[in-house]
Amino acid sequence: MTLESVQALFIDQTVTLTEDEVLERSGLSALELHALADSGALVPAAGAGRVVYSIECLTIARTASRLRDELALEDTHALAVVLRLMQRVSELEAALAQVTAQRRR
Repeated sequence: MTLESVQALFIDQTVTLTEDEVLERSGLSALELHALADSGALVPAAGAGRVVYSIECLTIARTASRLRDELALEDTHALAVVLRLMQRVSELEAALAQVTAQRRR
């Protein structure tokens, strides 16, 4: 018998990060981060006179960095398309799960 350890992480949705913090934690370059923000793949939050990002943006930025590295996606426009498609798939899976749960009632 094998015991497996699982870690859970609570993400505080109210936390915001500066651009430097996102860059440091995501592995993206400033150019890549700006390109993803310009394309709408990342949406900065309004800060007190400065650009800040939600913790959700950090998750997306980390995913972008991983995809860039694993799939050799150097084109940030292609990376943005992949991120948007992944988000759409997640939305559709959630909708399908909701419909399936309603049908079982």
